[in-house]
Amino acid sequence: MGISCILLLRAAAACCQARGAAVSALFLALLAAFSVQGQPFPIGTRVITYQDPARNNRNIQTYLYYPATSAGANQPVANGQFPVVVIGHGFTMNYVPYVFWGNALAEAGYIVAIPNTETGFSPSHSAFAADMAFLVAKLYSENNNSNSPFYQHVQSDACIMGHSMGGGCTYLAAQNNANVSATITFAAAETNPSAIAAAANVACPSLVFSGSADCVTPPAQHQIPIYNALPDCKAYISLVGGGHCNFANFNFNCWLGESTCNPSGPPMPADTQRAITLLFVRPWLDRFLKTDYSAGLLFTTRFAQYESAGKITGSIACAPLPIELISFRLRKPRSGIIRLEWRTGSERDADHFVVERSADGRQFESIGVVRANNAPSEYAFEDNRPLVGDNFYRLKLVDWNGQNTYSPVARERAEVRPWRASLMAGGRALLLQADESAEVECLTLYDAAGCLVWRHFLYGQSPPIRIDLPALTPGFYRVDMRLDRSVVSLPVVVP
Repeated sequence: MGISCILLLRAAAACCQARGAAVSALFLALLAAFSVQGQPFPIGTRVITYQDPARNNRNIQTYLYYPATSAGANQPVANGQFPVVVIGHGFTMNYVPYVFWGNALAEAGYIVAIPNTETGFSPSHSAFAADMAFLVAKLYSENNNSNSPFYQHVQSDACIMGHSMGGGCTYLAAQNNANVSATITFAAAETNPSAIAAAANVACPSLVFSGSADCVTPPAQHQIPIYNALPDCKAYISLVGGGHCNFANFNFNCWLGESTCNPSGPPMPADTQRAITLLFVRPWLDRFLKTDYSAGLLFTTRFAQYESAGKITGSIACAPLPIELISFRLRKPRSGIIRLEWRTGSERDADHFVVERSADGRQFESIGVVRANNAPSEYAFEDNRPLVGDNFYRLKLVDWNGQNTYSPVARERAEVRPWRASLMAGGRALLLQADESAEVECLTLYDAAGCLVWRHFLYGQSPPIRIDLPALTPGFYRVDMRLDRSVVSLPVVVP
């Protein structure tokens, strides 16, 4: 313990000379800690009319959004390979209301294709679904086409997603289709042929969105039967007060149709509906198209948060992680105790949880291990010796193969030990008292500028402690007491 105290003193000795540099370094460290993982890609755009030779060279005008070297039309694709997302539009709609989806996903590292076909009042659902399935296979093939702008830039993982009519057609396109890694639908409509029947043959993870105030495709007649028909794995999210059209940007035809059955409009604002939806779409795609296990945990964590806030209802019938973490919280049941509680929705090949703690939210250490039950369970772990002040906790979720991911970080402030410092003998002695036993390794005294002025080693002495002080000028000081596993700071005023 004496060594740790000396290290602290050495760091403090350079305080006054390097204060500006230290503040700058701390600021940069905080920026790094709270920055997003990776910067968004510039968005490139193209309009390409592909032809499907299997359907008499049917023309499929396609609006493409992709990660680019710089923003703009027909720019080169950024370095790397990127998964594919194909988006199907709603009835009598076109690509325009879905441009925001193209932009949001392209900057996140996806190649997005929006077919601009079957936009009239008599669309063929089968043809539109075939267009969507064709674009997945076509973009896969472009990876090996040296004449394509996407040459060597396409990862062979794809999600088909769609809104309303495009949502129903998503299941027609994805059924028995080995090219499709995931599906996402928004207010999906029953189609002809039946999307409900096709859903039973979709063998990939499927996320179904609905709006509880949707009067165009009421969930009870459309999304819920589709969801029930889907095999595992799947998830259902109903936005409380969400409408039909607000999964896309404004479109007059969609607005007109919804206004006939809901003249006042849905209770949830359009921007809120799209924002919440995007919060779930991104991690679902990242989990199943980029094999990012931490994104799966983010999905289930957000689900629990927004469900608790009354913004969504629904269910998760597959775990985006081997361990599906539904909730993780901290409590202080007794003085000097911080209790970690977490609940799992499902566990698959789960082995154990490592409980980790940090004083600063960056450097973590293990303080315990809890074995997994491999079944939906509730767990608890008590930290009987928390750090004084802030305690940051996270769970390391480990499966049988050693693969692991982390929970979000939670913070709780421990109760400060009831220490008191007072001056005696005209300011020449310091008396330290506490209401509970503790061992003090060393003391350091700092002036109001934060610079070290005195130190004293105690090597495990317990309170009450009386220490003679050197001659001090009047003013404000801070005494730091290095305990067994923490530091307690107290103010001292020399008259």
